[in-house]
Amino acid sequence: MGFNLDNLSLMALTLSVGFVVDDAIVMLENIVRHMEEGESAFEAALIGSREIGLPSRPRSSDRARSASPSCP
Repeated sequence: MGFNLDNLSLMALTLSVGFVVDDAIVMLENIVRHMEEGESAFEAALIGSREIGLPSRPRSSDRARSASPSCP
């Protein structure tokens, strides 16, 4: 295919950074939604991170496992 280990590592790093940024955007949007509903910034951060944090962890670990190479 023409890819060496360096290119594969860079592609995996790019995907990983994208996943982290995507999860952060989803969490921030949820926190902002709670603030727009009238909660303080601190309460919105606590509630918003609780709502998104738990479902986000398994999704992130699944992504990491699927992107990691299976070494013998």
